[in-house]
Amino acid sequence: MPSVITQEDLTLVLQQSAAPQTPKLRIEVLDSKQRIVGTVYGIASGTLSISGESDVRRTASLTLHPTLTEKIRLAEDSLLWLNKDIRIFVSLYNPKTRQYREYPLGTYVYTDTSVTYDASSNSLTINCADFMKKLDGTKNGQLGTLTIGYPAYKEDTDTGEVLSRYIISKAIVETLEKLANITDHRIDDIGEHNAMPEYNEDWETYRAENQTWNTIPYDLEFSAGCSVLSILTTLRDLYPNYEMFFDMESNAFICQQKPLCYEDDLFLDNSFLQRVLISENTAVDMTAVRNICEVWGQVTDPDFFAVECAFDSDSNTYNATLPVYRDKYRNGDIIAVKIPSVNQEAPLLNLNSLGDVPVCSDSREEVLPAGTLKTGNVYAFKIKRRYVDGEYVVKACLLGQWQVHALNVLTNGRKSGQSITTSDGQTCELYSREYFQHFYNCDRVDMTIIANSPFTVEKIGETPEVKTGNEYETIYSDDLAADRAKWENWKNCRLTDNITITTILLPFLDVNKKVSYIKSGSDTEHQYIISAVSHNFSDFTSTITMYRFYPSYEMLLKEAGTHKALSEYTHGTLGKFTHDELITVISGQEL
Repeated sequence: MPSVITQEDLTLVLQQSAAPQTPKLRIEVLDSKQRIVGTVYGIASGTLSISGESDVRRTASLTLHPTLTEKIRLAEDSLLWLNKDIRIFVSLYNPKTRQYREYPLGTYVYTDTSVTYDASSNSLTINCADFMKKLDGTKNGQLGTLTIGYPAYKEDTDTGEVLSRYIISKAIVETLEKLANITDHRIDDIGEHNAMPEYNEDWETYRAENQTWNTIPYDLEFSAGCSVLSILTTLRDLYPNYEMFFDMESNAFICQQKPLCYEDDLFLDNSFLQRVLISENTAVDMTAVRNICEVWGQVTDPDFFAVECAFDSDSNTYNATLPVYRDKYRNGDIIAVKIPSVNQEAPLLNLNSLGDVPVCSDSREEVLPAGTLKTGNVYAFKIKRRYVDGEYVVKACLLGQWQVHALNVLTNGRKSGQSITTSDGQTCELYSREYFQHFYNCDRVDMTIIANSPFTVEKIGETPEVKTGNEYETIYSDDLAADRAKWENWKNCRLTDNITITTILLPFLDVNKKVSYIKSGSDTEHQYIISAVSHNFSDFTSTITMYRFYPSYEMLLKEAGTHKALSEYTHGTLGKFTHDELITVISGQEL
């Protein structure tokens, strides 16, 4: 679907409302090489659905009154057979030109026992879905006796040095082309959060300094019986917030970041939607609303365990002794160390007197702030050794404690003013980072600030969701767990704040489009993101499910500056804080 619709599109829709004309449905039948071998016309009934939250994005169940009855029987030489695909179009009548304007609705495969013909009523029923069904084992895509491996890297067997790494996007391309024979595709970069221009203005520097930002982090292996789609989704989900689908118009396979829509123009505005509106249903699934996401990741299996560790406060260095280790730091080694004393800012690690190396975060490789490493806890560090400007640079990247653990909290950023006493007699402020660290026994706590969300912990209390097992067991660092927790919390807090409207048929709709709308009984216009669309060809209506668009605090800072971000707070609220505290919130921390 086009990213921008024209005035002609809008006019045609409004003309259907003023002087109704029955839209037409046309189906192109394609052979295995995607060549048109026939066309079926007829007046449609049935539905076509689009969901932005499903791997199989588009499904349809249609009933036609075809004109080519002799070619629609279930026979090998007919238009409807196992080796055929279909492309669906719907057309709106233009009374000025006395012609129909056609809109593509996607390319599909037949599913199940899906084509039936009733000769007495001359009706044809088709159940179909998009080409993901060719990858998930339904209509192909299941692998036989193969064992498919994707090694994280190749190394020199003599020196142990990494010779090359497997880039995630290239692995997806190879999977599509070699296992599914799909060559028409667009695969965007998949990798670390901080390496993406959407999240980091200095992303180019980060990529240059972090050569593994887009590589497979650990060996992957898939056995016989798995599907091509399961391989693709495993690769996609190595990092959160990515989607795969077949494009509505070109049917190209797309892998990209899920659109945040922060900078997108409105696809449709309130004035137009009100003119085509038939009904409205506002619903919040209170059982699905969550504002805290706790992610438990991989249980770290270290390569080496330090039997002794002493902290030198003068040099800010942890000196660890390993009973068995190499004569130099080796890239990829995971070392477990019991920390004897809380860290100062930017600590160093020295293993078996091989030399001091900086300790940093895993995904962003930033220096550790003071107090990150707690006394008596055992932490895992991954050695990263790179060849930069003619010399080797070594860092010890913090993966976390024995089990990867992170928490994300949706907050409005305001101080509660209430003190809570912990079981060990310490005092902390309600809903502060320290509060969540203590009561959830989690060092890595991130706060997502959305000042006007109705689902913050300050407004509805704590509603946590715990993510563990299955796909979460592959998350190997606290940084990655924190990114995943943020993404899961985003879905829990936004996709549940839904409104559903029914309009006259809007054939150009698609998911992940931004619209503006004023709910019934309200005089305030808000922005929404379309998450699902269902076209009904019996009464020629479109049902649109959309969730409320809430810009995050960090995006407000990036896109509109400090004034816009702070404008979300009342003068009374801001007046409670000192200049230093306002500097804190401007830097992205909570009030």
